[in-house]
Amino acid sequence: MKRARDYRREAWVALSEGQYWPFVGALFIISLISAAVVIPSILLLFIPLFYLIGFISWSYSTMALSTMRRNMKFELFASGWGHGWHMFWVIGVQWTYLQLWFLLLVVPGIIKCYSYAMTPYIAVDHPDWTANQCITESRRIMDGNKWRYFCLNISFIGWYLLLIPAAFVPCGGFAQLFLQPYVQTACAAFYEDIKNF
Repeated sequence: MKRARDYRREAWVALSEGQYWPFVGALFIISLISAAVVIPSILLLFIPLFYLIGFISWSYSTMALSTMRRNMKFELFASGWGHGWHMFWVIGVQWTYLQLWFLLLVVPGIIKCYSYAMTPYIAVDHPDWTANQCITESRRIMDGNKWRYFCLNISFIGWYLLLIPAAFVPCGGFAQLFLQPYVQTACAAFYEDIKNF
């Protein structure tokens, strides 16, 4: 059984095959697009913002999966344009379910966060599925894998601690652009490992 370090190693190997800088460049473009859309979208009743949330989630998931499948290209930063509403709906349904679980207690809500964690990757792999189908499949494949995914997430804590000083520097938030390809690709490696269970 693979451990967190195995997924991190797989992600690092995948990124080192000439895919890291296209991923960083694509995240930079997404960040610029986000900044250009967020402020006007507040004035336009949030509609473009909702689409942007779906667009970003779809693009992140697509780029991470493409990196693991060794076909990451810079152009994938725009892969979410045709799928923004669908992914926003999937995320919205997922978020609603999580809020209902958190109403019960904190622990069931946290457990469900991990149960639903693979939903965006499933939505990218199966764009014709409904939100409920994606969530149900995520629950199925995460059954027995939640602890391993938690360990994978917690294994990045050192990297996030290194980003804290960057928050106090002008434009320091961009430092996260250099970490996100690693984190997203490791999560995609985890998904690739468990998706056929």
